[in-house]
Amino acid sequence: MWINNSYKVCLKASSFARSCFCMETITRFPFVNLSTELCLLIFAYAARPTFAQTDDYDARNPYSSALALCRVSHIVRRAVLPELLRTVLLSEDSNVTAFVHALRMQKAYAEQWNHLHFAYEAHIRRIWIGEIFQPPPVAPHGSLSPNSLSYTSSDSEIDFSLLAPVLLGAQSLALDFSSLFLLHGCLYYAWHSHMDMKVRLGVGRFSPPWSTKTLTLSGEHTPWRPFMNTTEGSAFLASTSRLIFLSPTLIGAPLLPARGLCLDNDNRKESGEYKLPSWTTGVPWASFKSLQAVSMAFPQLSPITSSEDVHIELLTFSAPQLLSYWALQDTGTYTSEDSMEGRVSSIDNDVRITISRSHSRIHFCILCQDWEKAWACGLCN
Repeated sequence: MWINNSYKVCLKASSFARSCFCMETITRFPFVNLSTELCLLIFAYAARPTFAQTDDYDARNPYSSALALCRVSHIVRRAVLPELLRTVLLSEDSNVTAFVHALRMQKAYAEQWNHLHFAYEAHIRRIWIGEIFQPPPVAPHGSLSPNSLSYTSSDSEIDFSLLAPVLLGAQSLALDFSSLFLLHGCLYYAWHSHMDMKVRLGVGRFSPPWSTKTLTLSGEHTPWRPFMNTTEGSAFLASTSRLIFLSPTLIGAPLLPARGLCLDNDNRKESGEYKLPSWTTGVPWASFKSLQAVSMAFPQLSPITSSEDVHIELLTFSAPQLLSYWALQDTGTYTSEDSMEGRVSSIDNDVRITISRSHSRIHFCILCQDWEKAWACGLCN
């Protein structure tokens, strides 16, 4: 009996030792054996947003890993922030409000010489702004981060002195037509501030106060008068080199070509031409003096009740010299083997688009215009 109990005790001790050994070998990573530079590179790689995830962004924040790593230490935060800021998605009113609040915090940090200060405008390359019809309301406390300062009533106002350097510093801007008031406000502030500085310094010529070269527009088409009626708006259009139009919210909206305008593969190969939708006649093409390419999404839609698979093509045209003439430059067909592929199918009266690139698969619904994920992954560039 004594021997048997001893055996059991020894066995349990041995099992406990093995389990502890396994836990240690699994959980421990020899960061102490790596150089500081290599550790920071690993953190930066782990912080890259997961834009190609199959989950909706509302269900899983693509920035969640980066936000978690920012709380590790001051040094790690500075290493991962460039990855977090490279592509900024502002889908809703609350996102815009939180972003402006973050810029206001950074301004305060800079004035206080606080170690938390970080120059956002130096790292942001791409910005997506969703459907926003009016200046956003106050965001709920804590929507930015658990350590954020309290929101005040002034946060509901867009401070273009803070937003303009960041928004116009991005090389690629994507906005819903309803959100263009943000771009107009930034252009107005930047242009007139720049002109005032020019007068004070006595400078004759100067470069436009923006770095944006690619403009992506989504949603229902609206008049271009706010651009055409201002000096800064006209100058912005004149400096744009790439223009991208994405499909609108509703299938019957003006931006979406009719099914008859979407040629099948055989007809396209024979004619090599695409008939453009009528709304293109309202675009002030002559104002785009630096325009090199125009891209548009051409969904080949079947009736919603049909289960037939159809294609989505993102076509890139050379900039038109005349409104009546377009030269086909490149066909970025989603079904090409070395590029992207896409299908639209009807499932329970819900048209869904599947875009895949390499092994990353994206699902989004054309009825609610979820082009954000495709744009974030670079499929619309």
